[in-house]
Amino acid sequence: MKEIRIVLDRANELIKRADHMFYITYPLIKDNKLIITMAENISNGMSHAMDAILMYERLYKRISIYPEDFNVKMGIFRDSIAKRYNIEKEHINLIRDLKMFLEERKNSGAEFMKNDKYAFFNQKQELKSLGLDRIKQNLNMSKEFIRKVNGILTNVTTRF
Repeated sequence: MKEIRIVLDRANELIKRADHMFYITYPLIKDNKLIITMAENISNGMSHAMDAILMYERLYKRISIYPEDFNVKMGIFRDSIAKRYNIEKEHINLIRDLKMFLEERKNSGAEFMKNDKYAFFNQKQELKSLGLDRIKQNLNMSKEFIRKVNGILTNVTTRF
């Protein structure tokens, strides 16, 4: 149970960090490089929250042992856990889409910033971009998701 609490606390911390960057740091600094940092914090926070639920379900033997592969964990989360706890598809899609965006960014050859947007060309030479408006939507959706996960795992916090 302690490990679940640690992972959940880390998820909360990452989302709070992204929120602080969006509402406090970015307006002061106005550096578009923060867009990627915010996206990474949101993605990692949501992934940690997903991991906490997976660990919780594993603890109570509702799911079997799973490998540390993101796609496998996402499949288990999407197919069995999300239905059980009424987690919206938008949240699942956000976790997957942000992860894919950040992976494509790592493999991109050219990236640039323009008009409050961060953009790059992926391996297929398609232009991908992420702007402040999308970050704000992602941040708000991630807050809803974290609230829901915290609600699901309340007994983890009260028992230990």
